[in-house]
Amino acid sequence: MFRLMVTDLVLSLPPSIFAGLFLVFSALVYRALLRYKESSRDTEFGRRHGCQPAKSFLHYDWPFAIDIIKNGFGAAREKKLVSFITKCLENMHSTLEICLLGGRGYVTIEPKNIEALLSTQFEDFHFGARSWGMHAMIGDGIFTQDGKEWKHSRDILRRRFVHMQYQNLKGFHEHVEDLISRLKAAAPGEVDLQEQFYRLTINTTIAMILGQSVESFKGETGLLFSAAFDEASRVTGTRVRLGDLYYIYRPRGFFKACKTIREYTYDFVAEILSKNSKGDTETENGSFIQDLYDDKPDIGLVRDQVLNILIAGRDTTAAAMSYAFLLLLRHPATFEILRSEIDQVVGNKSAITRTDIQSMPYLQNVLKETLRLYPSAPINSRFCRQTTTLPLGGGPDGQSPLLVPKGLPVAYSVYHMQRREDIYGPDALSFRPERWDEEKLADIGWAYLPFNGGPRVCLGKDFALMLASYGIVRVIQEFPKMKLVSREDTPEAATDRHNLAITMSSADGCKVILG
Repeated sequence: MFRLMVTDLVLSLPPSIFAGLFLVFSALVYRALLRYKESSRDTEFGRRHGCQPAKSFLHYDWPFAIDIIKNGFGAAREKKLVSFITKCLENMHSTLEICLLGGRGYVTIEPKNIEALLSTQFEDFHFGARSWGMHAMIGDGIFTQDGKEWKHSRDILRRRFVHMQYQNLKGFHEHVEDLISRLKAAAPGEVDLQEQFYRLTINTTIAMILGQSVESFKGETGLLFSAAFDEASRVTGTRVRLGDLYYIYRPRGFFKACKTIREYTYDFVAEILSKNSKGDTETENGSFIQDLYDDKPDIGLVRDQVLNILIAGRDTTAAAMSYAFLLLLRHPATFEILRSEIDQVVGNKSAITRTDIQSMPYLQNVLKETLRLYPSAPINSRFCRQTTTLPLGGGPDGQSPLLVPKGLPVAYSVYHMQRREDIYGPDALSFRPERWDEEKLADIGWAYLPFNGGPRVCLGKDFALMLASYGIVRVIQEFPKMKLVSREDTPEAATDRHNLAITMSSADGCKVILG
C-alpha cells in the first residue's frame, strides 16, 4: 500500500520537478559509488603496505564526540586548552585515532610519524584547511602557501635570513637597551616582562628583517597595532583548530582587527617603496621589501609576506623569553647558575656579541629546556594530499603502519612529544637544563622539534635564539634580584594557563618585581 502511494505521488509530480529529483538522486548514488570505489582502493593500498587499525582511539560519551568539542571550548575560555588536550591524550599510544563530528583523523606524538609528515613523506601532505583559517589575518604568504608558491617564497626569504645569521648582533643593541630603559623606569615596582618582550621583538623584527625604522611602532600607533595583532592572532588560532569549519567562528572585532593590521602594514610597505623610488633610503634600509616587490610588483602581496614574518618574529621569541623567566624564577638555584655564568663571561658589558653567547653553554641549555617544555607552536597539523601511510601506530602493539586516506587530517603535538617520559626520563615534566649535557640527548633527532623540521624548518631559528639570548642576558645583568609577583612551587608549572593562538604564550604574562 505504502509503495503504491509513493509511486502515485512521484508520477503526479510535474516533469521538471521529477527530472530535478532524478538528477539529485543520481548524483547521490554516483557520489556513494565513488566513495565506495575510493574506500576499496584505499583498503587494498593499506593491505599491500601492511597497515593495521590504530591501537588507540579517542574516547567520547556523546554522539559525534560533541562532549569533547563542548569541553574543549570551555577549556579554551579558561585558557586551559593545553591541559584539556593533555587529559584527552592520557594513556594513549604514540598515535591516536579521533572521530569528531563524523570526521576521522589522527593525532600523533611519535617522532618517526612526525618525521614522515614533515620530511620523508613531505610531498604526501599539505596545509589544507589550516591555510584557510589564517588567510583573513596574514593573507597569501609563506605560512599559508603550499607547492611551487611556497618554494618560491621560501627562496626569496632565505636570502635575508642567511644574511642575518652571519652578521654581528649590533642591530639588537638599540632595541634591547630601549627595553632596559623601560624596565629601569618601572623599577623597583611590578612589571609584566611578557608585555615588554612583545614590544622588543616587534621592534627588532621590523628594524632588522624588514629594514623599516622602528620609530613608526613607538607610541600610540604601535600600541594600537599590537592590540589588533593580539586579537587577530587569538581568533585565528581558534579558526585554524576548527579546520574546514573555520568560517563559523567570526567573533565581533576580528575582521576589524585584521583590517587594522593589514592597512597599517600596507601603508608602511608603500612608504618604504616610495622612499626607495626617490633614493631616500639609508644603506640597505628597505632592501628586503624592495626585493619582494621586484619579484612580484604587488604591494598587497608584499604586505602579506611581511605579516607572515611578523607573526613568527614577534610572537615566538617573546613567548620563549617569557617562559624562560617564569621557569628561572621558579627555580632560584638554576637562575643563580645562569647569573653566575653571565657574570663570568660578560661581566657588566652591555654590547653582547655572538661569541659571548656561544661561550655560555648553560644559557643555551636554559633555552633548549624552555623550548622543550613550551614550544611556540605546540600543536600543528597537515592534511593528506594522496593516500599514504604513517610508519607507526597500527596493530595491537602500535608498531604497524597506519593507512592515511586522501584528505584525512593528521595533527601532531610537539608539546606532548617533548614531555614523553620514555624519551626524556621520569622527570620529563621538570625544568632541568642540565639534561642537555647528558649523552642520551646528544642525538635526540625528531623527538625535539621547537623549530619544526624538514623543508619547512624555521628560517628564523638563529635570529630568534640570538635575540632571546641577548635579551635574557641583559635583563639578568641589570635585575639580578628580580622575583615573581606570585610564585608556584611546582617544578613542572602544571597549573599554568596559556593563550593558544597561532603560537602559545602565558595567559597570565610574566609579572615580576624588579627589585
